[in-house]
Amino acid sequence: MWRRWIRALNIELYWAKRDIIRRWRLVTPVGIVGILTLISGLLLLAVIGDTIAHAFRMVIPWVSGSRVGEVYWQSIGLGMKMSFMFLLFSGSLIIFILLKFSERN
Repeated sequence: MWRRWIRALNIELYWAKRDIIRRWRLVTPVGIVGILTLISGLLLLAVIGDTIAHAFRMVIPWVSGSRVGEVYWQSIGLGMKMSFMFLLFSGSLIIFILLKFSERN
């Protein structure tokens, strides 16, 4: 009985996947870059939220003299992570826009 349900569910998921790919044209270059843009944008939002949480934790209990170096290197690491994600997001967004405008109908 479970095998029959799992088989029916697999068939339904297969056709749903094909329908989504065909309807939203995800196999085209614009669709692939759009997915990359969406994922990088969500990751950028996660990094921004992580940065705000770190900053809040660092500011509330005032940093003592022995932890200044640790806070400094954490902020450098967060800045590098944020800049990398922003470059990835902005690059994929620019490529998405260029592909969208140059796409032939």
